[in-house]
Amino acid sequence: MKNPANHLSAQHGRISKGVVFLLLLIVVPACFWGYEQFVVGPKPAPVSPVAVAHRAGLNKVKLAPEQVNELDVGPVESRTFALTRDAIGYIDFNQERTTQVFSPYQGRIGQIPVHAGEDVAQGQVLFTVLIPDLPQAAASLIAAAGSLNVTSETLRRAQKLIETQSIPLKELQQNIADQQAADANYRAARKSLSLFGLSDQDIEAIESNRKIDTEMSVRSPYAGRVTVRAAAAGLLVQPGGAAPVTVSDISRLWMIASIPEAELASFHVNQAVRVTVAAYPDQVFTGAVNYIGDAVDPITHRITVRADIADPRHLLKPQMFAKFTASIGVPMRSIAVPQEAVARESDGSLSVWVTVEDTVFERRTVTTGIVQDNRVQILTGLSAGEKVARHRGLFLSNLYTITIE
Repeated sequence: MKNPANHLSAQHGRISKGVVFLLLLIVVPACFWGYEQFVVGPKPAPVSPVAVAHRAGLNKVKLAPEQVNELDVGPVESRTFALTRDAIGYIDFNQERTTQVFSPYQGRIGQIPVHAGEDVAQGQVLFTVLIPDLPQAAASLIAAAGSLNVTSETLRRAQKLIETQSIPLKELQQNIADQQAADANYRAARKSLSLFGLSDQDIEAIESNRKIDTEMSVRSPYAGRVTVRAAAAGLLVQPGGAAPVTVSDISRLWMIASIPEAELASFHVNQAVRVTVAAYPDQVFTGAVNYIGDAVDPITHRITVRADIADPRHLLKPQMFAKFTASIGVPMRSIAVPQEAVARESDGSLSVWVTVEDTVFERRTVTTGIVQDNRVQILTGLSAGEKVARHRGLFLSNLYTITIE
């Protein structure tokens, strides 16, 4: 029979050996870890080649060949930049060639043969007016013309008779006075008819044809377009009332803009301008500055500039928003890149990506100038002949930033 004491002692020895083994499994790796952390130091994290290049100040990225194809790599171009100033404004009628056509006499409109939007020639009838006072004025002219003819013929006979002393001098003098009075009445009658807006041809027609018409025509002062038709047949009109028709010459319009007072020295009368509108982005309208305001707005500190714009195709419409560009100096030649090649960095600087190898691009900080026709003037940072990524410059900057983070 086994001794119980010996059995317990053996079991206790086996347990002690197990505990020691477990302690060794825990303590030994911990010692090695502590040695690496506090003596050798932690292992560095793996670093990408781009991050290494960034830390070395190289600012480069390497792309796959298929990515390079999307960048439109090409040489820096040289082009001419015009020195210009821009201003935003609106299109308006040429007020010097826009006329509200009033009735020169009181009456009712008889006919109005034109319509809004219709082109009219100079002298074309816009509307007619029925004038109740016209027949009396026409009758006075016809009577005055007849009296003048009679007195003129009587005076002619008297002048012949006086040569033979067949009549007394007093009678000749009376004939002269009668002829002068008839001539004055005739001139007054013609003047009265001209006050109705009749032309000399109209008055002569009344005088020769002995025709009295109560309906008189109102004609267009120049060739243009009917922009307002605010009347209808039967409407009572009078001098100083509302204009039945407005005619505008739309072959030349105005663009009115306001500029900061600091830019006033850049503009002058007769300065050539180029105008564009949103409706026709590819169409350029030409003109010239014809007026600069005489006072600055005290609130906005801006001043009005007006340009006369040619529009032979009648594309522009009043109240359209427009932009005009005025040349203010001699054009200058400089290197340039497309706008899409320039990227704005997080610190506010501008950069362009220059190719240093087939698939490697280097970020180059640049200073820019004028932007015209989707091209950016480069003042510093690039040289003629260098090849750059002409498209997707912002994509390269974003890719570089993501890679190094």
